[in-house]
Amino acid sequence: MSKPILEITLDFPARPATLPVLDISPAATPCRFRLIDCVKYLRHRTLSICEFTEFPVPNCAYTAISYVWRGNSVDDESTLGPVFSVAGAEDGDPVSVNVLTHACTAALREKTNYIWLDRLCIIQTSKDDKQWQIRRMFEIYQRCALCLVFPGGIQRLVHIHEHTTWINRGWTLQEALAPPRVDVIHAWNLGGGMFYGAFRGYITELVPGESAMTPLRTMLSLNNFGLTNFFPTNATIRHVTFHAELFGPHDSDSSGTQTVAEQTTRAVVFMLKEALTEGTFDERAPAIWRSALFRTSSRPVDMVFSIMGLFGVTLDVRRFSRDDRLRATIALMQEILRQGGRASWLGLAPYLPVNPMLSAIPIFPRTRVEGDVLLEVDRESGIRPTPQHLRSALLDTRRIRMPTGSMDDAGYLTISRNAIRVYPQLDPQATFLNETDDFRWETYSASLPRHRLNFRAIDHTGWRFYEDMDAVHDSPTAFAVLLGWFNKFSEQGVWDGPRHIAALLIKEHAPDKFHVNSYFELPENLELWVEGWDEHTFRIGGPLAASHS
Repeated sequence: MSKPILEITLDFPARPATLPVLDISPAATPCRFRLIDCVKYLRHRTLSICEFTEFPVPNCAYTAISYVWRGNSVDDESTLGPVFSVAGAEDGDPVSVNVLTHACTAALREKTNYIWLDRLCIIQTSKDDKQWQIRRMFEIYQRCALCLVFPGGIQRLVHIHEHTTWINRGWTLQEALAPPRVDVIHAWNLGGGMFYGAFRGYITELVPGESAMTPLRTMLSLNNFGLTNFFPTNATIRHVTFHAELFGPHDSDSSGTQTVAEQTTRAVVFMLKEALTEGTFDERAPAIWRSALFRTSSRPVDMVFSIMGLFGVTLDVRRFSRDDRLRATIALMQEILRQGGRASWLGLAPYLPVNPMLSAIPIFPRTRVEGDVLLEVDRESGIRPTPQHLRSALLDTRRIRMPTGSMDDAGYLTISRNAIRVYPQLDPQATFLNETDDFRWETYSASLPRHRLNFRAIDHTGWRFYEDMDAVHDSPTAFAVLLGWFNKFSEQGVWDGPRHIAALLIKEHAPDKFHVNSYFELPENLELWVEGWDEHTFRIGGPLAASHS
């Protein structure tokens, strides 16, 4: 059952002295699902919002909208057309009547009569309604027939060569992964046709002379490459050349003036493409964590709420304040493990400083609603990780299984994994095998596992590996813990090797309590030896977790 709670004729002036403000709260009932009627919008120029008494709504196909709260600016407002604001959401961009026309046109073309747009379908002045909607946000996008991405926001359409912050926003990750199909709507006046460059594909015209829709996966791939030739189906010109940069520039800027969001574009695009692969969920889960790490939100806690549904978890959002990202992260991890899931966040970004409160993950970058991600300086080395670091060692989860386990309220993760005791190597003359180009397994196979092997960790500290666990008695207790494989990816967005064995470097800071100090990239020639390490059980957290519990 449904009822209209708002019906208003779209006769707003193009440039009003005072921006019209719509408010659904007088007629809406909190904690209800709502949709916009596309037929009434296009055929009768009436904005009609229907409220349903149940969710999910049986036999009701709808299209969900993905966009950024504050999108690309408008240089010439005279070209904007009619816009309006929404009560409780005045801090966001105004809503364009024209953008809604493109959304409804695409929805009806795909045989869905409704669209869901959070700006209009959530009571923006009601805390209760917002919390109810957030808990169901994953299901809203999962149950839609189609998701339409407006990467530059809902104030205007952006051209395919414009930069946007859509891929850096927190909630858009779920909006890209949950729906069965995702298309990008962008300004386009060349009609439909085929493009040909690094690969082939199609761009479908939406509103003639104004817009087109392109699958998200296609647009992500186009963003990795340069100029592409487009061949219109019905046009007098043979072809035209374009470049896609909706998710950031594909060429490096030697001037050094890029924002961090622009610098990390290739890494973020690659992470999203990995999360969109057709592998098992366990294989894709680390890419989801990596994608979330480099995204932003005005409310830090939303970085957890925006991905919890992807892991089959629904947290009580009322338990957490807007800045309580750490406690919400621990709660999400606890529930994933309790449901039998895996610690897929391990090895998330090995070149970033570890989080002193939850060392199994990196320190949270500082984020802003504008879309910038500021990577923190390592407190010991004073070095800020670069975009090259982000591409140097990513955990390649193909053909490996991350550990199961449990986590307590202080964030201590208990897992069992193959491990070996390691000791600091302080000899300035020592040779480290992972810095030796001519290392060969056969050189050492006869003496392993008794031979002393020196390896450099990612944080540049030196370590000795022994099979004899009691070889040194006065050293801090530390272990190398087998994790899987580190790999690199190329500028074209594919795994580009060489692979290295990935291991955690953990140190004991209290009896039976360890924290991640760094990581090892070990030569793949040592695979047989590493797989023969004994299994140990560790509690990994802190080292400052105790003060937070």
